[in-house]
Amino acid sequence: SSGINAEYGVDRIVRNRESENVFEIFRLREKDVPVENFEIKNKVLSLSWDPKGPRFALIQGDQGRTDVSFYRIGEKIAQIGKTLVNKKCNTIKWSPLGQYCVLAGLNNFAFDGMLEFWDVGSDTPTLMESGEHFMVTHLAWDPTGRYVCSSNSYGGHSVENGYFMWSFQGTKLYETSLEGFVQFQWRPRPPSLLTEAHLKEIKKNMKSYARDFEIKDKLSKSKASKELIEKRRRVYDEYMAYRKRKDQELKALRLQYEEVRSDSVEEEYVEEVVEFFIKEEVEAAENKE
Repeated sequence: SSGINAEYGVDRIVRNRESENVFEIFRLREKDVPVENFEIKNKVLSLSWDPKGPRFALIQGDQGRTDVSFYRIGEKIAQIGKTLVNKKCNTIKWSPLGQYCVLAGLNNFAFDGMLEFWDVGSDTPTLMESGEHFMVTHLAWDPTGRYVCSSNSYGGHSVENGYFMWSFQGTKLYETSLEGFVQFQWRPRPPSLLTEAHLKEIKKNMKSYARDFEIKDKLSKSKASKELIEKRRRVYDEYMAYRKRKDQELKALRLQYEEVRSDSVEEEYVEEVVEFFIKEEVEAAENKE
């Protein structure tokens, strides 16, 4: 754990032929390197240290049923949260930056290639996400601690070879199948150009740097918003000018139409009277003498 602590484990047989694991924790940076014994009743399959913090993880049980526990080293060794029971894993891979880890079942069909992404930075471990990569054989964190690659190599299985890319929070970002795929490796990250003194100064004044970056982000956002508003105003003005121009053209066309209509020759109407003979009646005049 960053060279602060070291451990030495002994598996001893106690009564009834049950095994007990005893670990000796050496505090390397304390005077006279004091040693603390740490006992686990169950069989321990794996112990892995957080590379950046005073934490370690244990996988206990057997290949058919495994439990996972996290511990923190302070004045005394204390468990972090409760034991995670019935986990399908035989490997714990920590981020190179610490705090985050992946529980994985490598090279074991019984575990179904389950992957669980955990945050152990608080007093209670938090499951961020879980995924599956069937027949997974290897896990590899990138040097920045932002990505994890799970792979199925040809050396482990001859089918479904390839790799998946995950974020440190457990989101699957990419997957591909490659026949005969053998190995995945990250390019080493170049060493920092900053000295340890500069890094300590940056961490010490992180809040002031954060405020400066927030101000710059706000200015950048306001500039982007101003540019967006100006672009929208320009598009609006162009549209209104186009509409005004078309309205004027339409008005001119209407005037031309009215002029043509008023100058047209009106049709002449001729009135004719037609008489038809219907019938003739003859009546005798009465003689009044």
